[in-house]
Amino acid sequence: MKKYIFVLGRDIELSFIELVSYFDKENILYKILDSYQNLFIVELSKFLDINNLGGVIKIAEIVDNKNEFLERLDFSKNKITYSVNDDEIKEVLKKKFKEYGIKAMYKARIKDLSTSSKLDLELIKFKNHLAKVIQVSNPRSYKLRDESRPHFDAKKVTSIRLAKILINLSQAKNEILDPFCGQGTILQEALLMNINCLGVDVNINDSKNNLAWLKEKFKFSSRYRLFQGDARNLSKYLRRVECCVTEPYLGPYFKKYPGYNEALNVIRDLENLYVKVFQELDRIVDKKVVILLPIIKTNIKKNVKVNINRVLQGTRFKIAKFDKVNLPLIYFNKGAIVEREIWVLEKG
Repeated sequence: MKKYIFVLGRDIELSFIELVSYFDKENILYKILDSYQNLFIVELSKFLDINNLGGVIKIAEIVDNKNEFLERLDFSKNKITYSVNDDEIKEVLKKKFKEYGIKAMYKARIKDLSTSSKLDLELIKFKNHLAKVIQVSNPRSYKLRDESRPHFDAKKVTSIRLAKILINLSQAKNEILDPFCGQGTILQEALLMNINCLGVDVNINDSKNNLAWLKEKFKFSSRYRLFQGDARNLSKYLRRVECCVTEPYLGPYFKKYPGYNEALNVIRDLENLYVKVFQELDRIVDKKVVILLPIIKTNIKKNVKVNINRVLQGTRFKIAKFDKVNLPLIYFNKGAIVEREIWVLEKG
């Protein structure tokens, strides 16, 4: 088993439970050896691809012998961009670059090491460990995949990063359902992760066109089916599905903070919708439901949110348990009027 440093994104708890959920789903033996803020030292039984994770910014492999590693570094390039978060090692590298006549450009990193741009050489010093970055996430590819689609509305779409995290939290191995599939972001990311997909929406045209575009641009062998219909009638279209992953209808788009009573009425209407949807999910879902539920901020600085106990009443779903992390986790964009609770629910 090898040791790695994982650098997690801004939502540390969310990224952490995604990571351990992915390990368990892929039957990867692991041991969390140490952590500090968004850095985690993990011992793994096998390697993994960072492209399958939404919340990991970079992965660095820990070297056994620091001095031997520094001696064996490749100094064959004429130019190099590098970074290291330790002054002592930085000085060692500067001397090496000078010795070999290499034009080296140092790139400073912010303290949490979360910058995702790829360098020729990046080393991470964490306590007594030295590690070389071997994989870095590529948010530019996410942006391209988002904005190049036939249908894209930044105000309505689930981010690719979040979609990946939600899919991994479901631990789906074969199939997911998104009963509010909208523009199809969750479906497209699942397809690229080799997971079959089922999508339902009152209007499936955006998903249909986006997924057809995806099939032309990217190679994947997974399959999808779309159903135009109401999420409150899922059992009319489907008999069984492994897992459900969805960002449902979260209410109207607010341009300004609503009054408390207005927000309360919206939440009550949404609860009625979600109750009916979960009654249907209880009939057809075998394992887990991963869902985002709204928190509406009001003009009196009092938040209104969905009563999860009412939504789940009469179903067999229970709130999933994670070590050191309690659900729900709050996910929001700066300045957003509607924040979101992330729930992972499993069949009891």
